Amino acid sequence: MHDAPSVTAGDWYAPGFSIQTWLERTPWRTLRGTHFGMGGEEPHPVFWDDPLIREIYKIDVATFLTAEQISVEGISKLVSMAPDEASRLFLATQTIDEARHYEVFCRRMADVGVTPAERQAMVSRVTTRELQTFYDLIREQVDRGDLVSAMVAHNIVLEGMAYPIYRYEIKYWSKLDPGLSRMIQGAFADEVHHVGFGEAFVADAVRLSPAVRARVTKLCREASGLMNNVFDSVVRKYIGLYQTVADRHCDLMGDIQIFPGKLMADITEEEQVRTLNTEIQRELSRRLAAININID
Repeated sequence: MHDAPSVTAGDWYAPGFSIQTWLERTPWRTLRGTHFGMGGEEPHPVFWDDPLIREIYKIDVATFLTAEQISVEGISKLVSMAPDEASRLFLATQTIDEARHYEVFCRRMADVGVTPAERQAMVSRVTTRELQTFYDLIREQVDRGDLVSAMVAHNIVLEGMAYPIYRYEIKYWSKLDPGLSRMIQGAFADEVHHVGFGEAFVADAVRLSPAVRARVTKLCREASGLMNNVFDSVVRKYIGLYQTVADRHCDLMGDIQIFPGKLMADITEEEQVRTLNTEIQRELSRRLAAININID
């Protein structure tokens, strides 16, 4: 009787949130044939010839690590707050996902010659004041023991609004280091699954409680403003370096369709910033619609 309930769960529950599904989706499929998230791909020779590429690469991976570090710390604490067996089991698998992401990015830094101490120093350097304020808001929800708000911060805002960044990064590095692109793609697949769970769980909680709806609305409004600040402090700061590399190696990267219908060879730095910001706002709107929250 495989359709009969086997664990306690809320109305949000679907069979896709089980550990069995996680096994079939991740170790048995997404990660098959990989080692630390890679499938044996090697960087293009130009990667080793151009110091600017490697510098941007390290900044990029260090920035990913800041988010994964927050996720490992936060989601692991949420396991003990879960209200039923089904959510507890899902959050346990998400903890493993986030820890794996952290590990593979640490491994990649080591692969390009960055020691753990150097990596930690770089992570600190790329954590801008605006990014730290955003992460503090996420930590605050966990520290207060507010499971729904913590789920919104992690699984709706942090992961959901990062979709455009993941898409951009996967394409940008596809010629320079296809291994990193594959690594990011694997993490992206996990994040999509986490967002699906977060949307189902939070939408149910919001539907059942006007007080929770008010709290979530306030949090989403605050987080949206902070994300705009993060975008300005991080993306705008480094997009010029990305463009310099793309211009320098246009013969290799020019035909990358960095956005739908937009080739890297034809898009300006300003247009990249504008398009990324538009896509981030669009993703936020989609996530908020999924949990039936309006912040306008």
